[in-house]
Amino acid sequence: MSRASLAVGCAAFLALGVVAPTGASATGDGRDPAAGSLPAVPSGARPGPDVLYAPAPAAPQLENRDARFRAQPLLVSGQEAYVQGEYLYQDHLFDDYGADTNGQGGSSLSERAGDVTYPTDAARYGGNAADLVEFRIAPERDRVSYRFTLNTLLQPDSTIIALAFDTDRDTATGTATLPGDPGAPFPGTDEVITVWGTGAEHASFAADGGAGATTPVEVRTDLEANQLTVTVPRTTSDPQGTWRATLATGLHDRATGGWLRPQAVADADSPGGAGPTDPAPNGIFNLGFRFDEPVTGANTPPDTAQAPVLTRDEPTRYARDIDFAALADKRDRTTVPATGTTIRIFPSRLDLGEGRDLEATFPQYRGQLQPYSLYVPSSYRPGTRTGFTLALHSLGQQHWQYNGSTGIQQIGEARGNIVATSLSRGPDGWYQHEAEYDVFEMWNDVARHFTLDPDRTAISGYSMGGYATYRLGTLYPDLFGRAFSTVGPPGDGIWVPPAPPTGGIETLSNLWLENARNVPYLNVAAGADQLVPIVGPRAQNLGAPEVGVRGFEQLGYRYRFAVVPGAEHFTIALRSYDVPMATEFLGESRVDRNPHHVSLGYVPAADDAALGLVHDHAYWVSGVRPGSTAPGAGSSGTQPAKALVDAFSHGFGRGDAPSSPGTGAGVVGGALPYTEVNRSWGPEPAIPVANRLDLRLANVADATLDLARARLDPGRQLTVTTDADRDGTVLLAGRFPAGTRVLRDGVPVSAQADGAGLVLPVAAGRHTYTIDPAGGTAPGTVGGGTPGDGATPGGPTSPGTGDGGQSTPHPDGSGDGLALRYDRTREPVTNAGTRGTRAGDLASTGSEPGPLLALAGLAIGAGAVALVAGRRRRSTTD
Repeated sequence: MSRASLAVGCAAFLALGVVAPTGASATGDGRDPAAGSLPAVPSGARPGPDVLYAPAPAAPQLENRDARFRAQPLLVSGQEAYVQGEYLYQDHLFDDYGADTNGQGGSSLSERAGDVTYPTDAARYGGNAADLVEFRIAPERDRVSYRFTLNTLLQPDSTIIALAFDTDRDTATGTATLPGDPGAPFPGTDEVITVWGTGAEHASFAADGGAGATTPVEVRTDLEANQLTVTVPRTTSDPQGTWRATLATGLHDRATGGWLRPQAVADADSPGGAGPTDPAPNGIFNLGFRFDEPVTGANTPPDTAQAPVLTRDEPTRYARDIDFAALADKRDRTTVPATGTTIRIFPSRLDLGEGRDLEATFPQYRGQLQPYSLYVPSSYRPGTRTGFTLALHSLGQQHWQYNGSTGIQQIGEARGNIVATSLSRGPDGWYQHEAEYDVFEMWNDVARHFTLDPDRTAISGYSMGGYATYRLGTLYPDLFGRAFSTVGPPGDGIWVPPAPPTGGIETLSNLWLENARNVPYLNVAAGADQLVPIVGPRAQNLGAPEVGVRGFEQLGYRYRFAVVPGAEHFTIALRSYDVPMATEFLGESRVDRNPHHVSLGYVPAADDAALGLVHDHAYWVSGVRPGSTAPGAGSSGTQPAKALVDAFSHGFGRGDAPSSPGTGAGVVGGALPYTEVNRSWGPEPAIPVANRLDLRLANVADATLDLARARLDPGRQLTVTTDADRDGTVLLAGRFPAGTRVLRDGVPVSAQADGAGLVLPVAAGRHTYTIDPAGGTAPGTVGGGTPGDGATPGGPTSPGTGDGGQSTPHPDGSGDGLALRYDRTREPVTNAGTRGTRAGDLASTGSEPGPLLALAGLAIGAGAVALVAGRRRRSTTD
């Protein structure tokens, strides 16, 4: 992949969001700069969780609390800029691992290349105290100010920082040994500033290396902002022209005033990590000015280049020329690329404390600043709406997993899409709780800095990221136009039905698979997968009716299930995530935010209400509340309680599309053949436009329907047919005229109406409600059909039954056996087979797998067992 072009000059800063302050309006009219790039609806519930639309939070580490610093942060790691007389360098987050002491370096399954570990005193060091976030220089007439921002700063004197200057750019002059001696030489050092929070000093050296003056200088330590600001009078140091600088961080030795050096095993007071390759490592944890880390082009940690440099004790390998003349002249320039892959930083709204603990339960990364990878296609132009795709990482992986891969080129560059990968607070969050929250915080940040087209959005991922594709794509279906998973399990961990997933039944996306009605899926599975047994993905796609599992096939939904027979879990990853058909399948991924037919299964056990992650709304249906939260309510057995709303509006004049099965074949990974089972939809038939709504409700106590978005008019007579398994209420959101009367099967009933709409009392069973704004007439043929007949021309199939017809959904998910659909002539047609059925109709109604299932050559076997090694569960006390 070619390096991205560099955006140089002030115009590039504006395009990349560098000048606009965090949380401020970039629109000039007070609007949130993210607003135009996020989904918007005229009424009803917004798609997704509230955090997606939240304003930028206060972020002390990104603030300029000292008036000497004015430029806004770059928020792009491994880059620098000169902005109106101020210098900025943005480092990587969580790259403070020191030297590679075991000789193994970084790998695609490691979060680090270095091996140095922090002292075990978490209250002082937080496992992250030497992690440089940003460095700045602000020269003035009589002084020069230097600001160091750290990721974690729990105690003022926990960290030591050295800024060494080679003023003549001659390594033969000055000294190589810094005051306090970190254990590595800095040849050519003529001046050095050392800061440890409670003190700072400037030291100079003669050309022959002899000691010059050592002068205490002012340091201000802000523990809230994690910033150390050092002021050096020009009478002490007067940088002019170009000075070469090396920047290093470590841990302050309170006893000696120098640097703590790692021993073999860390204790409360000393770092650890000494190993066979480097038994006496230097005390440097992090180096600044690293512009060549390969992380932007490969699946490798952000300290991959740093670690061997520190092993060789060569910190000045990362010396950088600082152009003080350019600062004096206020000449602007930046290395921040306009396109290609970058590692970006955003401030979180969550307060999880500071620091990092890789051995802890999730979440491992707790600071406010969090990283993510972003790919910007070469076609991107600021101000032009661009499609957006999530590519979520695997178990044990990080946000850089897909960097430089063929897969990113296929779903990003080839489609002209911006592609984002979140860290999601750790390698094993399974996109629940804080990990799920992080995805939407990242999305919000991308929208804040780039021009997205919210109506062209897709979701994808590999392995655990494939689970995220199933999970988030169905919990928030109105955010996505298409979804693409590779070797993804349908639940947290291993799912071998009828057993629950190893991570808990509440994580099983199959429980609410009905929600994918308007989101086509491409799912690629490995036939010999040792970590995600094929039986789980097979059941998710083709169903397992012999054990009561419905898949995309039984629902009649659009899907492609491609199986690579000889592949194991990592085969496609090792071939650079090469899935060529994904480009065409994802296409524009246009989101239909107001479909005529909405199916919403709500399982409260999948929520995290404390984080605002409540999945009770999609499209024009919202506020769903189950009638019972007891296990098995609205579901079956010991499954978590579920409420199901299936709503079909005749206001669009469209019926459900005919659904047809198919098969296919092709190649992934360059030469790996796959076989495919799929289902596609034909054109939607036209039906008479009518002010009519058909509802099927299972275990629903309350729900809200936005009439305007459903193209229904509360000012005209409205017919609502219902099929419910219990009494409940439905708020028909819209402005009903005063005096509106409601009749149930021709008999007046009491219904409450106010400015929000009309609360319809829904009785159990099948009923027809006539809502008459003119005071009421006997129900007749309004919207077609006979009152109480439950007929639905071209209308809804009940995902709660799995039979695709007009059968009543029972709490255990079974139906009454009647399977009907209506064609454009409005005559009932029995569900006689799979070809030509409506979307949602059964493809195979028998208890044994049908012909389509046999095509996959797969069967559920009792011996399908696999283990996911090293997985850590989220602490219940987090």
